[in-house]
Amino acid sequence: MGIFLLLLSTLMWSFVSILVKAASFSLDSYTITFLRFALGVAFLVLFILLSKRKINISWKSQWIWYGALGKIVNYLFENFGVTIGYAYEQILVTPFLTIFMLLFSIFYFKEKASILSWTAVALCISGVFVISWNGLPLSELLEFDLFLTLVFAISAFGASFHFVSQKILIEKMGAIDMNLSIFLWCSIITAIPLPFQFQSTGEFGGVSLIALLLLGLITGVSFIIYSTALKRVSFLLAAILVNSSVLFTLFWSWLFYNEPITIYVVFGSLLFLVGMSLLSLPGARIESQEATQ
Repeated sequence: MGIFLLLLSTLMWSFVSILVKAASFSLDSYTITFLRFALGVAFLVLFILLSKRKINISWKSQWIWYGALGKIVNYLFENFGVTIGYAYEQILVTPFLTIFMLLFSIFYFKEKASILSWTAVALCISGVFVISWNGLPLSELLEFDLFLTLVFAISAFGASFHFVSQKILIEKMGAIDMNLSIFLWCSIITAIPLPFQFQSTGEFGGVSLIALLLLGLITGVSFIIYSTALKRVSFLLAAILVNSSVLFTLFWSWLFYNEPITIYVVFGSLLFLVGMSLLSLPGARIESQEATQ
């Protein structure tokens, strides 16, 4: 059952960029960000009610707010990047998150990074470079692709704050209460400028509606599924399976949107997948990242 739940959460996260791209044909990236949070909260509340649990909202811990602001940055820039670029390019968030989490481990949690850790980071950076380059001439690379890489790097920076907040808060509260609190405040904060940001980019149809509902479902329950799975399988196996969502994302991007998955993209992905797998080994001495779609 643990492996099944792990694969389920991995598959859910692998569809995120595909669903964001589908929703972007009707709505702007900011509105998509708000709806991901709002619908995620709705699904979480429904899950809590069906489980006959008590709804608890927290706000006093500073890490609730750090986590909420980090997740807002994560979703805002991730959705914007997917909207203006290819859906598969969202995979760049993953290696950047690995790099930022290493820095958090060293400077905040005072953990010691080994040679294996720095080797893993070097592989992640190399993978990002190969994907960003993608065989393009220098002029084209500087004009757009480096900008898009920066967008996903900022997204990963926000995600790293959310992950650290989870690492700290999970010692004080349950995963369901923690996620509900953070996503609720995310919804409220992003709702404030929504009337000034809302844009319709096309006719709103059934595909966009389904995409938004699925994004909300993934936001609301995927972390609960993942947390449950972690209790039943080894951390190393969990890290390897979750990282494989990158390969699924590449496949979905090619299958649904016929995006150009070149040899550079595949090779770069394999480079940072190897790097992230190295960080899952005990010798790396840092925490492997939990997925954030």
